[in-house]
Amino acid sequence: MPKRMKITFEKGGELEAEFLEDKAPVTSRIFWKALPIDATMIHCMSAGHETYTDDIRVSEPIPEENLVHAGKVGDVATVSGRQTTYLTQLEADGMTTLCFVYGPDQRFMGTNVQTNRATVFATIRDLKKLREIGHRMRIHGKEKVKMIPIEDKSEAAKWRK
Repeated sequence: MPKRMKITFEKGGELEAEFLEDKAPVTSRIFWKALPIDATMIHCMSAGHETYTDDIRVSEPIPEENLVHAGKVGDVATVSGRQTTYLTQLEADGMTTLCFVYGPDQRFMGTNVQTNRATVFATIRDLKKLREIGHRMRIHGKEKVKMIPIEDKSEAAKWRK
């Protein structure tokens, strides 16, 4: 069974994300090791249908795997530090981004030094609840989020090494 995490939003609502270990194995492992995560997410008004945070502490740089230019509803993504100067500094500080795509045809934003690609490493299946939370954040702004592992005890021990 794939690894999963539970995402709880401060203003209500819980989601489960399933890691895409087959498509983004290194990024999945990095985020699994980072759990539990407490973060403040905001709505990315310029990008449209995306909520994100850029203060996720990670143990190693994010690789470029399972790269997409346009996210699908339910995608959980992050961006390698090789994408922009800003993200390079985040990476140097041991941090990365995290975003949830809640609307169709979400293009990852870029600049003249960015390739506009993100690593999709997990998926959220409850799209109705995801859209509800995304639209609420679009109106009300930032929100605290807690992410915890949903562990299969036999498999989790292998990843925690």
